Amino acid sequence: MTGLARATALLEIGRADAARQEVLALLADDPHDVEALCLLARTHQAENGYGPMRDAAAQAVAADPEHADAHLLLAFALVGLHEPEPAQVSALEAVRLAPEDWRAQAALALAEFNRGHRLRAFRASERAVRLAPETAGPHHIRALLFDAIGWSAAAKRSYRRALAIDPENTAALTGLGRIALTGGRLPDAAGHISAVLAAAPTDHAARTVLDRLLIGALGGWGIMSLWVAGLIGPFSRQPQYAIVALALPALWVVWVIRTWRSLSPGTRSYARQLLRTDIRARARLFGIAFTAATATAMTVTGIMQDPDGPTSYALRIAIGAHLVALLASGGAALAVDRKVAGPPHPALYPTAAVPRQRADGAAPVEAPLTTDLLTEHRESSLVARWALWMVRNGALVAAVPWLLCIDPPSPWPARAIVAAVVLVLFLANAQWSRRRLIRRPGPPNALLGLMRVPLVLGAAAQLAVIVACGVLPPSLMPLPDFIGVPAFISIAGGLLLFGGWLPWVAFRAVARLFRAPAGR
Repeated sequence: MTGLARATALLEIGRADAARQEVLALLADDPHDVEALCLLARTHQAENGYGPMRDAAAQAVAADPEHADAHLLLAFALVGLHEPEPAQVSALEAVRLAPEDWRAQAALALAEFNRGHRLRAFRASERAVRLAPETAGPHHIRALLFDAIGWSAAAKRSYRRALAIDPENTAALTGLGRIALTGGRLPDAAGHISAVLAAAPTDHAARTVLDRLLIGALGGWGIMSLWVAGLIGPFSRQPQYAIVALALPALWVVWVIRTWRSLSPGTRSYARQLLRTDIRARARLFGIAFTAATATAMTVTGIMQDPDGPTSYALRIAIGAHLVALLASGGAALAVDRKVAGPPHPALYPTAAVPRQRADGAAPVEAPLTTDLLTEHRESSLVARWALWMVRNGALVAAVPWLLCIDPPSPWPARAIVAAVVLVLFLANAQWSRRRLIRRPGPPNALLGLMRVPLVLGAAAQLAVIVACGVLPPSLMPLPDFIGVPAFISIAGGLLLFGGWLPWVAFRAVARLFRAPAGR
C-alpha cells in the first residue's frame, strides 16, 4: 500500500492526525504533489481547520491550476472562512474544470448564498441535484438553503430525500429536528435529535438543536403562554375567557410532558444537568416565575375590578408589572444568550454550513456549530422580518374593517365588500413581502428574531379582524373583545411602525442625494 493510500484509509476511519503525518512525509519528498496537497487539505477539513485547509488547497492550485479538486477544496475552505467572493471564483473554476461534478455546483451554491445572491444559489443547487439525483449530498445542500430562508416544507422534502438515499445521514436528520423545532413540533424534534445523538453522541449541531429545544423553545413558550394568559385573565368573570386563560399554561405543561417523553434516556440525563447548571436555563426559569406572578396579579385584580367603574390603581400596577415581566424576561434571556454565545457568526446565515467532503465523494455532512441559542433567533429573523412587513403595511388596510366593526357597526353588505377588497390587498402584500424577502433578505438580527412570535400573532390578528368583518352577522356586532382588542393592539403598533419607518426612508433618500455628487 502506498503512502497516499494509507493516508486515505486513515482519514476514512477518522484518524485525521495520523493521515496528516503520512501526507506530510510524502510532501517532504515532493512538495508539489497535487494529490497529496489535496489530501492534506481534506485532513484539515475533517477537523474544521479552514485556515490550514485553504493554505494546502492554494498550494495545490498553484502546483496544478487545472486540477478540479484543488479548486473545489479551496472553494469550500473559503466558504468556511466566510470569504464568499474568492470562494465564488474558486467554485466557478471547479465548475469549469469538472462540469459534471455536483460538488462544484454545491460549492458555488454556498458561495452565492453567502454573497446574498439567493436565486443564483438555488439555481446552482438545482444543477447539483440534476447531476447526482441519487446522491444524498446535493439534496442536503438544497435543504440547507431552503432551511436558511424559512421554506420549511421544501427543506423537509429535501432532507427526507437525502435520508431516503442515505439513512445514516445524521446531518439531514438534524435538519428535520431543527425544522420541527422551529415549527413548534417539539416532540417530533426531540425524537429526531435523540436518534442523532444515539448514533453520534458528540454531534455539535444536534446538541445545539437540543439546547434550543430545552432552553429556548420550552422556556420561551412557557413565558409567552403565561404572559398571554395574564392578558386574558382580567376578563375571567366570563367563563369563556377563564377557560382560555387556564388552557394556555395547561397546554404548555402538556407540551413539556410530551416532549420529555420523546427524549431518549441519554438525552434526558443531559437535559437534567443542563437545566440545573446552565445560566440560560436559569434565566428562562426566572422569566417563567416572574411572568406567572404578574399574570396571577393581573387575573386577581381584574376579577376584583368593578365592571362599571374606572380602572383601579391595583389593575394599572399589575398591567405595568406584567409588561415589565415580558421585557425583563426577554432582556435577561437575550443578555445571557449573548454572553454564552460570544460574538455573532460572521456568515450571513449559519445554516449555510460548509459540507465536509468525504474522500470517497459520499454525501457531505454539516460542519459542527457551537451551542448558540442566538442562532435560532438569527435564523428566525427572516420570518420575523416578513411578519414585521406584514404588520406594518397591513395595518394601513386592516384599520378600515376594524373601524367599520366598532360600535355602531356598519351594515353587513358594506362590511363584506370592504373586507373582500382589504383581504385581497392584505394577501397581495403578503406575497409581495415574501418575494422581496427572497431578493433582499437583509442581515440576520437576533433581537428581531426574538420578536418573531409576537409579530406573527400581530399579523394573524389583522387577518382575523378582516375575515370577521366580512363574515360575522349583525347579531355578533360589534366585534367580540377577543378579536377586536388584539387587532387594535396590532393595528396601532403597525401604524406606529409605519410612522417611524417613513421618516427613516425619507432621511436615507435625502442622504443618498447628498452623497451622489461626491460619488461622481
